[in-house]
Parts: sequence; C-alpha cells; structure tokens
Amino acid sequence: MSRINRLIFPALLAILLLFILEFILQKAMVPEYIIPLPSKVANVILTDWEIILQNTQVTALEWIIGIFLAILFGFLLAFCSFKFEKVRSILAPLLVISQSVPYLVFTPLLMIWLGLGMAPKVVLVVLTCSFPISIVLQQDLLNAKKEYELIVEMLHIKPIQAFFHIYLPYSLPGFFNALKISVSYSFGSAVLAELMGSESGLGIYLLRSQATYRTDKVIAAVLVIILISILSTTMVSYLRNKIVFWQVSKH
Repeated sequence: MSRINRLIFPALLAILLLFILEFILQKAMVPEYIIPLPSKVANVILTDWEIILQNTQVTALEWIIGIFLAILFGFLLAFCSFKFEKVRSILAPLLVISQSVPYLVFTPLLMIWLGLGMAPKVVLVVLTCSFPISIVLQQDLLNAKKEYELIVEMLHIKPIQAFFHIYLPYSLPGFFNALKISVSYSFGSAVLAELMGSESGLGIYLLRSQATYRTDKVIAAVLVIILISILSTTMVSYLRNKIVFWQVSKH
C-alpha cells in the first residue's frame, strides 16, 4: 500500500465519523455548550482563523525559544556529566528526581518572579525538555565511551576528536528520540502555563472561550494544539533521518 493510500483511508474514515457525529448530535439535540456540532467547530476555524493564528504565533514563539534553550542546556549538562565524574555524581540523583517533578506546579512562582510575559513560559518549556534530553545524552555518551574507549586509546585519537567523531554521533539517535518525546508535550505545557496567567497566546484564547461557554472555540484551539504537536514530532523524525543518515528510522 502506497503512502498516499495510507493517508487517504484514515482521512475518509475521519470524515465519515464526523458526518455520523453531526447527525447524532442533531437528532439528540445536545446543547452546543456541551458538545458543539463538527460543522460549528469548522465554522469557528474559518471565521476566527486570524485570532487563532495570532495567539498561536505567541505560544509558538515561546515554545520554539524554550526548545532551543532546552537543547543547549541539555547538551551542556550532558557534556559536563560525561566529562567530569564529580559533576556526574552530583547531577545524577538530581536528574533522576527531575523526572518525577511536575514542573507546572512552578508556574505560579515563575509568574511572580518573571511576570506575565514570555519569560515564565520559556523557562517552563526549558525545565520540561532539558532534563530528559540531558539524561539520554549523558547515558549514550557514557555507553559510547565504554564501547569505544579501547579503540580510541589504541589509535591514539585525541579526546576532542573522539567526542565529535565517535561519542557524539553514537548518542544522536537517542537525542532525537528524547527530543521527539519532549516536543510532543512541551507545546501543551506552554499553553497550560498561559492558562495560569498571560497577556496573549492560545492559553488566553482557551480561557476566554471557556468563560463564555464557547465550546466550539475551545475544541478549535485544542485541535490546533494537537496539530502542532503532531507536526513537531514529524519534523523531528524528518531531521533525525536526515542527520542520523547511517541509522534511518522507519517510524
């Protein structure tokens, strides 16, 4: 089955299910503030697209800056842990503990310290993404060193050359896997942070729609969040296949 056919059949099935849902909701006369008709949601997307786009751009900018800083911070932590054993012994338990911390609980504090602008959302995305990236990178770098250390010593390869030509390429597949997981939920984290306090963004759009019982607008915003999450993970997979060309992912 070709790739086009694999996309067409699910799309047709989704359209059919939407028509069935539209018919059932009309016959059952379900109030629109509970479950709006799919046609109403589509109409909101068509009529409100400029407002949705403006708010999406705000949240997307916070998210992209946060992802970029998270990658830099994650690489820095992983490199320091890999290079210096004392740093690794200090950071190891902290990195493990970080995986059980719900970072959204820090949002009110970040709002107090950094205000209602972009900064607290960026910091939240950094906290959400940097530690998973760092943990995976650190472990893969250590595994690479353990596996190739003897060869490096026998060939008298300089440490900096070994890092960039052996250890780092070895760890890239794991890095992209961690990044793929991180980007899939970090955009939603930025939106949730906006719900707690912001001047603009998809979170504010959701909050105002909820306050006026415009469930159709809420669903439209949720669909945008889902779409961006899917597109971001697809983009990471594409970059992985292009950069880690010696280990092409089939997913």
